[in-house]
Amino acid sequence: MRVIPAIDIKDKRCVRLTQGDFTSEKVFSTQPSTVAKSFMEAGAELVHVVDLDGARMGRLANFDIIDQLSFIAPLQVGGGIRTIEDVKKVLGLEARVVVSTAAVEDAAFRAKIAKYKAKLSLAVDAKDGIIVTEGWKKKTDIDAFEFARDNQGICSAVVFTSVLCDGMLEGPDFEAVARMKKEISVPLIAAGGISSYDDVKALAKLGIYGCIIGKALYEGKIELAEAIKIAKKAGK
Repeated sequence: MRVIPAIDIKDKRCVRLTQGDFTSEKVFSTQPSTVAKSFMEAGAELVHVVDLDGARMGRLANFDIIDQLSFIAPLQVGGGIRTIEDVKKVLGLEARVVVSTAAVEDAAFRAKIAKYKAKLSLAVDAKDGIIVTEGWKKKTDIDAFEFARDNQGICSAVVFTSVLCDGMLEGPDFEAVARMKKEISVPLIAAGGISSYDDVKALAKLGIYGCIIGKALYEGKIELAEAIKIAKKAGK
């Protein structure tokens, strides 16, 4: 299992939120590039970047910062990517693209982006099994597991986030992750609440492709190099 560190960008700074709440913002660095370098030095194979301003505005808002990071690390980029033009901009950086809101709400958009599936991840963000969109502010009536199963054909990976666990440092929703793995045949990346080496080990034993860790790295609860080592060992 791959351990994927996260960089969330707001106002060009590296921040963390709790459950997507912008009022809970905590700034960890004014230099996202320095953070990305530290992740690569620790052995990261991929860095998950979220444009938080973009998620709120509905368009890429920190592309200049993302561009800089693309020279430092292989990236997986999400947040506000709701047009074909923005998809192409991120692909132009040789990064993976993470789509969420537009993919959930617009079947025509899903059809258009399917040709990019080799570099595309479908984000499924859920509260109590129901998808939320627009930076987790809008609750839909769409079952997360059914949506992922029915639309996995447009992507080469699913990024599944249990929103209620995100930033809480109380562990992921293992039951939901295990259920999602059964529903889909493409690689699964889990996010939300991963806060200990035991969490990393348990997710690796579920046989998923990867896990995204954010706040626990910044708070010093997990060291990336050690988590990577544990994930590789547990997955054997």
